[in-house]
Amino acid sequence: MPYDSEIIVIGCGNILFKDDGFGPIMINILQKYSNDKNDYYDPAVTAYVEDEFDKDVLNQIKEKFEGITLPESVQFVDGGTAAPTNFFPLYEEYDWKKLIVVDVVEFNDEPGTVEVFDPNVMQVGKYDNPHGMTVEEPLQKISEKCDVVVVGCKPAEIPTPDVDVGLTETVIKAIPEAIDLILKEIGVK
Repeated sequence: MPYDSEIIVIGCGNILFKDDGFGPIMINILQKYSNDKNDYYDPAVTAYVEDEFDKDVLNQIKEKFEGITLPESVQFVDGGTAAPTNFFPLYEEYDWKKLIVVDVVEFNDEPGTVEVFDPNVMQVGKYDNPHGMTVEEPLQKISEKCDVVVVGCKPAEIPTPDVDVGLTETVIKAIPEAIDLILKEIGVK
């Protein structure tokens, strides 16, 4: 799959570790409900969202996409846990205008809080992958070539190494706000 879109929205994380699945689940929601032309969303994740999310939250998610047409230049990517090593280096091959990273971020606020971060002003070590990888450095390097932001949600629980699938209620309730921030970064809200 070529990654030659102008705007890349990449979700990072692992759905097997509760809130660490925020990024990939967000990407699946964006693909499914925005009528993404590529239709790459995972039906198992979509079933989880539609069966397990509070119906009010699910309705809010669907409403976020009413009347919205995304530019052709947007591509959603589920980067999983390997994005820093396998995906981020691809910036050298493509002419991205913007990279929007969707992930959990540890910062001084309540779990479920969603914020937009500039990786160039993030404190080193603030955005560490739960699997032990620092992410600021590759994003800072990419930002020399294109605009980079992180739409981050403060996790409530990441139980690694214990497997526990499904977001906490606190993070689920943050998803509509995260959608608003992502759509704003894309330039459609």
